[in-house]
Amino acid sequence: MLVRVFLLFFFFNFSSLASEFYQTNQKNINCNKKIEFNPKEDSIEVNILNNKRWVENLLKVLVEFNHPDSKTNDSGVFNFRIKEKYKKNFKSKILIKYKTQNLVCEFDAKVKITGDGWWHLDWINGEPFASVQVRLLDGNINNIVNFKLLLPRSRKSDNEIFITSILKYLNFISPTTFYTDVKINNFKTKYIFQEHLAKELLESHSLVEGPILEGDERFTIEKKLNKESFYPLSMSRISNSKYIKNDISKMKKSLEAISYMNDIYIQSHLSNTESFGRTLFGVEKLNINSKIVDNLFEENFDTYESIIYSMNATHGQSHDDRRFYYDPVNNFFKPIYYDGKPTIIDHYKKINKSNNSDDKFQSENLKNVISKEASQGAQKAIYLINNIENNNFLTILSQNGLSLTSEDLNNLKDIIVKRLEIIKNTSIDNSKPINREYYFERLVSKKDYINLVFLDVDKKKLEICNYNLSNCKIQTLDFNYIESIYAQRFDFLKNKDKAYLFIGKNKKSNLTNSNQFRKTYINENLSIRYNNKISLDIDHENKKLTIKQNDQTGRIVISGKIIDSWKIIFIGDESNKIKNVSKNYENLTGCLTIVDVVLKNVSLSSKNSNCEDSINLIRSKGSIADIIISNSKYDGIDADFSSLEIKDLKIENSGNDCLDFSFGQYKIENIDLKQCGDKGISVGEKSNAYFNNVKIQETSIGIASKDSSFVEANNVNIKDSKTCLSAYKKKQEFNFADIKIENMNCYNFKNQVLTDEGSTIKIKNL
Repeated sequence: MLVRVFLLFFFFNFSSLASEFYQTNQKNINCNKKIEFNPKEDSIEVNILNNKRWVENLLKVLVEFNHPDSKTNDSGVFNFRIKEKYKKNFKSKILIKYKTQNLVCEFDAKVKITGDGWWHLDWINGEPFASVQVRLLDGNINNIVNFKLLLPRSRKSDNEIFITSILKYLNFISPTTFYTDVKINNFKTKYIFQEHLAKELLESHSLVEGPILEGDERFTIEKKLNKESFYPLSMSRISNSKYIKNDISKMKKSLEAISYMNDIYIQSHLSNTESFGRTLFGVEKLNINSKIVDNLFEENFDTYESIIYSMNATHGQSHDDRRFYYDPVNNFFKPIYYDGKPTIIDHYKKINKSNNSDDKFQSENLKNVISKEASQGAQKAIYLINNIENNNFLTILSQNGLSLTSEDLNNLKDIIVKRLEIIKNTSIDNSKPINREYYFERLVSKKDYINLVFLDVDKKKLEICNYNLSNCKIQTLDFNYIESIYAQRFDFLKNKDKAYLFIGKNKKSNLTNSNQFRKTYINENLSIRYNNKISLDIDHENKKLTIKQNDQTGRIVISGKIIDSWKIIFIGDESNKIKNVSKNYENLTGCLTIVDVVLKNVSLSSKNSNCEDSINLIRSKGSIADIIISNSKYDGIDADFSSLEIKDLKIENSGNDCLDFSFGQYKIENIDLKQCGDKGISVGEKSNAYFNNVKIQETSIGIASKDSSFVEANNVNIKDSKTCLSAYKKKQEFNFADIKIENMNCYNFKNQVLTDEGSTIKIKNL
């Protein structure tokens, strides 16, 4: 009762406070220029427009938390979860204060309470605070538009900064995370800033957009309070289902991803039942059986697992908290770090203080905790940890708000390596495959409650079955609901008496790889994946690869280490054997895709391509002698996350852009472009490009620089184009763009230059 009285008293006093707003120009062009947010100096201010409703909503949560029903016999454990009804969006203004630049930027935003547990709530200096999620409606912070401001204790404070920093340093997918000062409606405290797991996170790790998978909490966390939780119903869902965007190829790729992952969940539930599972702190872990899911995970997955266990970050290994990215080019999963609740620094401090040994990892019970994959990946993890460059990493930690001495870091590395040695030497065997049908038999207790859902995208069919795969009914699939299905939301079925569980595309196991791509090798450094609509002619003596597309669905992917002095020729199909094929068939935008390769003096050519990109280079670097492309239905050449030097490039007759560069560094000595449906040269997404001797004819736009990109060109001749040069900001997560030209001639144009208010075009004629 006293708690309620106090909260009501606080509410009336707090809500009477008027919010202070800075008189800033929201459209100040300086706010859309390249400005790096420095967590050590800069700060964030959140002004919620309806402060009264916000405080009222927050206090209702706190009243529920302080209710006697939330208490348990354990003083550190509460029978409490923040209900979804309190996680409503509030219109807000976000002020970003850049101290060094003496600049305040104001952006519109939506803000809501985030998190499930009580640790996302706190009283600080007599004021109520909560972890919040912020979605900027304009502007960005370091290219991030969606992020969480987390109360430090909700993520184990310094431990979270340390693990996210070290994982990103080691090139694992880890969200940008740092301490920062935050003022919410005039009350200030320290928060952990962490970016949302979305497209921008993938791009910051040089990854093309693809499905992101997470655990479905409907039958676990959400049901735990009324003791209805049933962990065997926990499956995966696609958290970024809007990625599909009515694209049939993305629908199929997403279906492939969730089908594979749900079969992994099923095997995990079965292994836990058969005592092959591993649990820690009472959390049922998602067990990845590497023997069963061979080739479905990236090469370094085992190493990631080892590092997670060595840092006590196993909270993120549960069915609910696991996060994965499905690479649509390589067709494998990559782990994403999320909410591991690590305690490595806490343990280090405890060991230092008490002068004790690391008892947890001396236990004989370790084999009942870790996974087989962790044991397999420990040796490489040891190598990576030992090779962390201290000064560089300490600087990164400092930038993220965590100060450690070199001695501290060395001691932490020693603890981690010692743990990894123990993990390496621990014998684990949880690789026993278990009959899949037994899983469905286990659902008998929920037979009147649960229906299972399967999907056939090609036939546009939805199949709904009883718990034991019987009494199945077929209904026509409305593509308007496919995002909801992938997200495990079934309100559209309008049967409130049933819960629905989306399993995948097949009633039988999906783990039998039905991928139609075959694989061959040019040499030990170079592999080729291609489907049965591609014919290959490999001439090793003359280093010549000829690729012929037999119909419009033909796709080929070249990957490996080095392509040295090869000539690669692609010939597209002109027979129109298949009409209206998706331009990114099999989620490959390129008819020819070259990924993760070092190029040395390579020649590329393509003609008659029907794909979104005639040639697509991803995360590749090196030198290309020449590129010749003709008659592309869409883009001529597309390069992403690459660093390339090209001597001669000639493209003619592309339906869209002749040349499209993003997220990289590009240099071309001689360029000849003709008949480009949209742009001759398009440079975007934080790219730097340098061109010399440029000829462009018959385009809509000659050269375009957009979204935080910079283009420098010399000796430019543009003819018969509507616009010669254009620089602009297109996407919210980026900033203005620039073009610098020396010696340009432009003939027969409508607009010589077009820019937005903050981008620049500078022309200097000799």
